[in-house]
Parts: sequence; C-alpha cells; structure tokens
Amino acid sequence: MNNRVEDLKRRFREALEHINRNDPVQATEKLYKVAEKAVKILSEINNLPGHKKAQKEGMWWSKLLDKAARKLGKIYGEEILDAWKTAFEYHQKGFHEEQLTAEEILEGAYKIEELIRIVESETEKRSKSRHTRSENQKLGKEI
Repeated sequence: MNNRVEDLKRRFREALEHINRNDPVQATEKLYKVAEKAVKILSEINNLPGHKKAQKEGMWWSKLLDKAARKLGKIYGEEILDAWKTAFEYHQKGFHEEQLTAEEILEGAYKIEELIRIVESETEKRSKSRHTRSENQKLGKEI
C-alpha cells in the first residue's frame, strides 16, 4: 500500500483516538490535516493547476486548497467538496475557536474518511497503470 495512504489512515485513527479521549481540538486538527493532504494528493494525481502553482510557490494556502477541492468535486463528485468544507469548518470552529464537541466531530468524520478511500483507489489505479506500462515496455523490448 502507498505510504501516503497509510499516513492518511494513521492520522484518521489518531483523530478518532482524540475523539474517544474527548479532545475535540486535536481531533479536528488531525481531520483537517487528513483532508488537506488528500486534496493535495488528488490534485497531484489529476495534475490540477493548483498543484502546479503550489509547487512553483513552495506552499499551499486556503484559497488554493478550496479551488482544488472544487475542481476535484467536479471530477469525483460533490462528496469531495462536502468533505473539504467539513474539514475546513472543523479547522476553524474546532481547532481555532474550540466550539465543537467530540460528538459533533464524530458525526462528520465519515466524510473525511471517504477522502481516504478515494485517494487509496486513485493511487492503486495509478500504480497499476505504471506497472502495466512497465510490463508492456519489457514485452516490447523482448519481441
């Protein structure tokens, strides 16, 4: 399995642990980071302009992430945008303003978990595609 997918899953598990310990501030920040990294990975896979711009400038910012999430929503469906909006709300209201409870966070965590599944699926497709190209190149040289 891809290391980046493993990292997303680990962070998600950590967020759930924070929820179980009734630590909503840390839970929301972990969930936000999962969503942020997922958007970045999917932006790279889809070669979105935002990814290119972030590489050129050496950083991502909220507006660029939001634009990327909107474009990804058109590619994968509105679940992506909904998950991003949930994560951003968690970042603002849960982390910065400390207004959310563990129960409220748990209610929307599944949306962010769906991002992990999409990233996992897309990285597997990409890996298989590379493997197939590599095998075809080997066969072409042997003929």
